[in-house]
Amino acid sequence: MQAFTSNHEPSDNALFWNESLAEDLRIFLTGRVKCAETAADLTHETYLRLYQAVKENPPDNARALAFHIAVQLAIDYHRKTVVRERHHADVDFDSCVETISSTSAGPEQTLMARQRLGALQIALAELPVDCRTAFLLHGVDGLSYSEIAIRMDISKSMVGKHLARAMSHCAKRLEQ
Repeated sequence: MQAFTSNHEPSDNALFWNESLAEDLRIFLTGRVKCAETAADLTHETYLRLYQAVKENPPDNARALAFHIAVQLAIDYHRKTVVRERHHADVDFDSCVETISSTSAGPEQTLMARQRLGALQIALAELPVDCRTAFLLHGVDGLSYSEIAIRMDISKSMVGKHLARAMSHCAKRLEQ
């Protein structure tokens, strides 16, 4: 793969992306995430981010940049997977959203999912700001306790207390 220099137009995709690179990334990501479908999705996201990066600032080595982007996406994927597994509880955000957006869901399932999602939104709104912020930073953004502590200027143990309180509160509210 050629290096991409500023003499080339970013619209010339062949200079920074080709089937060989896509296949190498897909194989690499499959090894990282252990799921061919997820690897394909991450490969596509790598292309989109690489295309945007090339438009903004053409790199000297587009292949290296593509692999860097892919590694970051794999890390984000793993981080979110760990968060979901650790805090799965009774709250399954993805299934609520999928049920609401699914065209195959019946009216009853759609209504129930919307009610559950609404109850979750209410439960989150009832939390103190710091507690809700820690919950969202961890669950949605995938930040670690240390990263949240730094961002919120609190101790890691306080982050743990906020998250425990948020999870307990949401679980209780959704049981009602």
